[in-house]
Order: sequence, then C-alpha cells, then structure tokens
Amino acid sequence: MAERRQGRRVTWMLTATGATVDLRFMAQDTISLPDIAHHLAKTDRYCGACSRHYSVAEHSLLVCDLLEHEYNERSPSVLMAALMHDAHEAYTGDVTSPMKQLLGDAWRGVEGRIQRDVLRRFGLVTAFTAARDRIQWADMTALATERAALLPDSGPEWPVMRTHTPAAWVDFAAQARFTWHDWRQAFLDRFAELQFARELQLQQLGAVSPTPPTA
Repeated sequence: MAERRQGRRVTWMLTATGATVDLRFMAQDTISLPDIAHHLAKTDRYCGACSRHYSVAEHSLLVCDLLEHEYNERSPSVLMAALMHDAHEAYTGDVTSPMKQLLGDAWRGVEGRIQRDVLRRFGLVTAFTAARDRIQWADMTALATERAALLPDSGPEWPVMRTHTPAAWVDFAAQARFTWHDWRQAFLDRFAELQFARELQLQQLGAVSPTPPTA
C-alpha cells in the first residue's frame, strides 16, 4: 500500500516457491516449472464458471493428449510445446476471451511477450512456432469439449462448436475426483516424460551427449 501511495508501479509478483518475477523484464532464471505447475493447477478456466473446479493445468494436459491421440503427433518437442502453450498464465492469470477482446492490442502485446519468455525458458519457441496451427487445433478442440461437458447448456452458441467436434472419449466425471495437488503432479510428470523423450531423441540424432549415469 505504501508503494501505491507514493506513486510507484509494482510490476513484480511473488510466486508459490518464493521467487520474485518482474513482469516487465522476466529474467529466465526466475521462471520455474514448479511455479508453473502449482499456479496452473490452482487457476480456474472460464472465471470459475465450470460445473466443477477445472484448471489451466488440466486443460493443458488435455490439449497435449488431443494433439497426440487425435492428431497423431509424435514429436516430444511439439507435445511439450502444446503442454506449455498456456504456461504463461502462471504469471498473467487466465484472462477470458471476452476480456481479451475488450483489452485489445495492449493485452495481446503483454501476453505475447510473456508467453515467448516462458517458451524460451524451456527451449520451445521453435517447436511452438512450427506447430502453431496444430496446437491451435488441439486448443480449440479442447475448448469445444469443455464447453459441451463443463459449462451450462444455455446462452448463445459458441462459434467453436461449429468448427470443432468435442472429444467424446474425455471422461471429465472420472477426473473430478482429482485435487489440484493431483493436477500439479500430473503436469510435472507429463513434462518430465516429454523432456526425457526429447533428450533421448536428440541423443539419437547426435545433437547432445548422453547424460552421465549418477552414482
């Protein structure tokens, strides 16, 4: 409060692990996977309008699964980029599409910069850029699936329901028993699995040296 009274702009945030992240100039060493997984697992999609707690972490895992199982994507780098497509929301929060429309270019500029910073931290800018259309397809398919299963069956039709078919195999009811702790761990586990696959692929291509065995 004192800083506000003195007219200072506070542009940094304190994360779950105790890190300080300046949102104006995000230092790469302040962006961490534990923070991302924790924050996304506790961040509601759709401003909390779903019939149950539905987090950005759960959504991110769904996008990754859709890309793998319905688009037959096999690149671990692309799948990791899909998993992390909303990782910047650990620092920005999940701003709804209608609010983004109201905020316009100012928001798009800030969000795009922070998204690039986060993707760069994990070496995913190239994979995300190359697979943008595929990831967008999976993201929109997830949106249609969530709209059909988790939101009230009322109001105007969402355009996405005319362009993307909800995935019938997603069992939101079974997943309702998971806590935010479970989704945080699931996010971390999926990242670790894809990271291992990515490093193995690079080793096979001779791009990196195998990690020496530990005692």
